[in-house]
Amino acid sequence: MCKLATLNGECQSLSDSPCIGWCTSRQFGDDRCKGCGRLESEIQQWNEYTIIEKKLINIRNAGDGYSIRQVVPIGWRPNINGITPSIKNK
Repeated sequence: MCKLATLNGECQSLSDSPCIGWCTSRQFGDDRCKGCGRLESEIQQWNEYTIIEKKLINIRNAGDGYSIRQVVPIGWRPNINGITPSIKNK
């Protein structure tokens, strides 16, 4: 991947991070991100996975209906109306 593509956030491979910038796992504590479909542990350990493992995770998430960057149109953003924070009342 060229450096300019990396800086622009463009995907060149199915093994690239599927993050679309709407991480509900990090922001709201969801077990599985509603943006890309990765589990919290997969997000934390992403750079430790092999290329094959990353591709398999991305294929699984795309198959489950999550919007990974590799399979959505350029400029597409998720509908934020479907994302609600997990806030517990005391």
